[in-house]
Amino acid sequence: MKLQGNLWLAAIFLSLLSFKVSLLPSVNALGNETDRLALFHFKQSITSDPFGILSWWNHSVSFCNWPGITCGRRHHRVTAIVLQGYNLKGSISPHIGNLSFLRFINLQNNSISGEIPPQ
Repeated sequence: MKLQGNLWLAAIFLSLLSFKVSLLPSVNALGNETDRLALFHFKQSITSDPFGILSWWNHSVSFCNWPGITCGRRHHRVTAIVLQGYNLKGSISPHIGNLSFLRFINLQNNSISGEIPPQ
């Protein structure tokens, strides 16, 4: 009888432990939030978007599916930004430096000033 009680307590403990762990955000989820926020800051630094390309950058769809954004398959982090030729005007947000998986960026044929900050 005592063994059954101990097993029951162990089962409750493991259930509570797994519930608590499931509430903790994963490292991947935190990275995704960092990327999403960096892209939103980039969007806010653009003062003119005549083709409305950045209007697709919103909460209704994952940023990996936004026009001009490429994400890696494994971590679902931003690896490339390609927004060439959209006549965007503005500046580069310093938050773009938070895109730690970014390997390629093409902003040709736009009027975007500033430097790409180091990570």
